[in-house]
Amino acid sequence: MRVKNKEIRQRRHRKEQKIKEAARELRAQYGDKKTATPTHKPKTATAAKKAAATKPAEVKPKAAPKAKKPEGE
Repeated sequence: MRVKNKEIRQRRHRKEQKIKEAARELRAQYGDKKTATPTHKPKTATAAKKAAATKPAEVKPKAAPKAKKPEGE
């Protein structure tokens, strides 16, 4: 690899590392805590979904059919 290309790649890598570090500091400061490991959802949320799924749906009464108007009117 040419020396010039090598220097350019090193410079780009350093820039990317600085950007990542700055983003990490912003997340720490403003509370957007994104981690490399996935976080587990609380069990209460899934239990609520299951309870809602097992609950029978409300049955709406059917509306009475509308009377048709005669064509002459």
